[in-house]
Parts: sequence; structure tokens; C-alpha cells
Amino acid sequence: MSVHLRVGGPLSIPAMGPCFMCQREYRAVVAVGELIRNGGPGHERIEIPLYACGTCEGQLTLMIADALRSPVRPYARARS
Repeated sequence: MSVHLRVGGPLSIPAMGPCFMCQREYRAVVAVGELIRNGGPGHERIEIPLYACGTCEGQLTLMIADALRSPVRPYARARS
């Protein structure tokens, strides 16, 4: 299985439903990605849309920004 996340953009149309991160029901949510199981011999391809509330969408945005940021202190090669 793989998870494809996208935060923001034109496909983020608000709806009412459960948030996949905080698991609260009946919230204003936006589509943020898909949970995908690739097809193969004996398996069919399945795509499950993932929806997040505004608070969790903000947390996802920060997590993505942290993952893309370079380290504060670059790694130095050890002396031999």
C-alpha cells in the first residue's frame, strides 16, 4: 500500500465527513490524498480517498514543509 498526499490546490473542495487523522465525525473536510493498493495477480487496484479537517490539514502542511527542509547543520565527514 502507498499513501499519496496533496495539500491545497484546486481539488480541495470542502465537504462534511470524518477526518482521517483525528477521526472526528461530521467535520468540514477537504480531500488531501489517497490510500492506494496497487493491483496485481489476484488483487484488484483500490483507491481510498483521504479527507482531513482544517486543523489536520495545517498539521500535514507543516509536516511536509519539515520533511522538505534541509537540516540546520550539514553533516560533516568524520576524520580518520
